[in-house]
Amino acid sequence: MNKLIGTVFLLWALVFSQSGHAASELERANQLIGEGKYIEAFELLEPLEFDMSGDENFDLLFGFTALEAGHISLATLALERVLAVNPNNNTARFHLARAYYVLNDFDGARREFEMLLSMNPTAGIRETVGQYLDAISARKPTSATVITGFISAGIGSDSNVTGATSTNPIFLPVLGDLYEIPESDLEQRDDYSDLAGGIDLVHRFDENSSVYLGGNVNSRGFSNRDDLNYLFVGLRTGYQRNFGNQVVRAGLNVSNLELDQDDYQDSGTLELEWRNTLAQRAQLGVVLSQNSNRFQQQEDEESDYDDRNVSISYLRVLGEKGDKLASAEIGFGQEVAKNDRDDGDMDYVEFSLTGQIQFTDLHSAFLLVSYRDMEYDSENSLYLKKRSESQTAVVGGLVFGINTTVSVRLTAIISQTSSNLSLYDVEREDITISLRKDFL
Repeated sequence: MNKLIGTVFLLWALVFSQSGHAASELERANQLIGEGKYIEAFELLEPLEFDMSGDENFDLLFGFTALEAGHISLATLALERVLAVNPNNNTARFHLARAYYVLNDFDGARREFEMLLSMNPTAGIRETVGQYLDAISARKPTSATVITGFISAGIGSDSNVTGATSTNPIFLPVLGDLYEIPESDLEQRDDYSDLAGGIDLVHRFDENSSVYLGGNVNSRGFSNRDDLNYLFVGLRTGYQRNFGNQVVRAGLNVSNLELDQDDYQDSGTLELEWRNTLAQRAQLGVVLSQNSNRFQQQEDEESDYDDRNVSISYLRVLGEKGDKLASAEIGFGQEVAKNDRDDGDMDYVEFSLTGQIQFTDLHSAFLLVSYRDMEYDSENSLYLKKRSESQTAVVGGLVFGINTTVSVRLTAIISQTSSNLSLYDVEREDITISLRKDFL
């Protein structure tokens, strides 16, 4: 498809009357388009816009490259100039409709796509336009309020339910001798059962603004360590606003964790998110968050902390059918100790890479690899030096759909924490298989 588009644009470029430098740049731009290098082509054409805007062929070429390079506003202006002088230019109308779609202007996209259909385009164009119209119908809710939810049940095995080291004994400088850790505080394997559920409500005021409200519950019971059984309850709410190809969201999350039927930890998070659709298949995001964590048992209160974080992410849809997704994220944060935590404040930086592939409409797989580097600012009282550690995690999963709402899910988590203080060296493997029912 890209080669065909590049060939068509090259034929148009041959009839351009411009000479010298401009003609050379246009020829080079067409070559780059044929190679799929849309950003480079856009950078070549942008300096020519002032002199050549109004030329139908140039505006079409420039509008297409601007759209593919993620400059959606420039693309719509150029393509609208084409249609102003030639309303029958099917190619310009097709790409203008695509631009409206990227901007979430579904009414505008539908209008241009339907007008294109009325102009008797080729069978290939009709099929593509039909796919866009189906997507618009699916994305545009039939009612102002949409409710979705799920329930799931699963079983699994965790190699380290205590989240503790397996090294024993350990040498503690404060004692100047070896210390024997009690068996109950060492790494322990156990099997478990899981029950979970969630519900989300989204109310749209119009095409550009909405509010959401949701919650989820997760309960885990272990076979041998009843004292580690937990119940997690989380609630979330927020407001979202679209500005063309940009989205701004403000949200509040609160949660409660019970451990062995006793209140263990309360958390609350304020988030501000900005997302920008760079092109139809790419998205850039920034999230600012402020998190508060408070432990409910008196003996744990010294571990209370606040967490400040900023993260930047990039997401890209891959494959001709859009059946693959890749994303990367980097985050910077600080845990601020509130009650003289032994290790004090902690600065961290974290990275993650995510890949997802859709094999069929019902079967998919994902892989997440993450790394976090942590540095504490106070001397640990047991080791008489500052704590420094890194954490690596790999999460993989397979989804086997029975139908569109019922699936079997297999998830595996492997993590390792490496610390300069041996007490905090931790390895863990967790495998879960669950049956999930979605309510759409």
